[in-house]
Amino acid sequence: MRAVALPIMLALVAAPAAAKAEEHPNPFAQFQQREGRLFDIGWQLARANRAFCPSTAPSIGLMIHDAANYARADEVRAALSLAGDIGVQAVASGSPAERAGVKVNRTLFAVDLAQVDQRWKPTRPTVKRTLQIEEAIAHSLEDGRVGLSFTDRGGETVIDGVETCAAKFRLTGDDEAYASADTVFFGEGFMGFGLPREVFAAAVAHELAHVIQGHARRKESERWGWRKTRNSEREADRMMPWLLFNAGYKPEAAADWMRAWGPKHSGGLLRKRTHDGWDERLAMIVAETAALKRLVAANDWKPGEADWSQRFPAAPAE
Repeated sequence: MRAVALPIMLALVAAPAAAKAEEHPNPFAQFQQREGRLFDIGWQLARANRAFCPSTAPSIGLMIHDAANYARADEVRAALSLAGDIGVQAVASGSPAERAGVKVNRTLFAVDLAQVDQRWKPTRPTVKRTLQIEEAIAHSLEDGRVGLSFTDRGGETVIDGVETCAAKFRLTGDDEAYASADTVFFGEGFMGFGLPREVFAAAVAHELAHVIQGHARRKESERWGWRKTRNSEREADRMMPWLLFNAGYKPEAAADWMRAWGPKHSGGLLRKRTHDGWDERLAMIVAETAALKRLVAANDWKPGEADWSQRFPAAPAE
């Protein structure tokens, strides 16, 4: 598992390699289902921990994608019943977008009455248009709300944003998990998709911790060696139970994740250099979970109230 990736990477949105047509009747739908699961879990973690994140941003809990990003754009539009290129890829449960009635696979025609097909033309690389539209939505949310149109006949849906930890979540075509300066990436073939939701959430929490703490940015600017990189991995491991608890998951799921992942995937050079051995990581997670539970009992913390900011102080953003 690559926990930090440099330089900063854009999302890889290609036709899913891991899901072949003969193995699944609609590989695009499978890719979408997994990205939706990642996005939903990530958004819940980011929303629940917003009070303690050094950097927050307004969000409506909506993820878009561009059919033109895929190798077979026509097949994507047909398979997902899109009337245009820009569609709703995921909607986080309990988010403003869900409460406004936005559904997966609705076609996005306009942002604040600016027509998508006229304002944002196809780009090279193709992912650039997705990022441009996401940026337009984020810019609009700086004033608290954004207007989105999901029909070519007008009819704007105005949605108010809520604060979350500043982070994005994307699925790629490989089987890795890692974080850039502002984005958590998981590969479609990542083994965690086959685990219970709260155990997979622990893996997402680990990568989100890297984003919250600015590890990728700091690794580059401070020219970290393997020792500082290992310390950042320890910090992300220890933050897992805290992020999970605030989002309503069992903090013990962090240890369950390490037990599921570690024996088969932790070893070799990773053990010697940038990561501790999985058993050592498990021991740290178990100890941190016990400390968290003592503090929860002493402070009568409820989900969303466990203040980890002093225990894991983040470096100021540049």
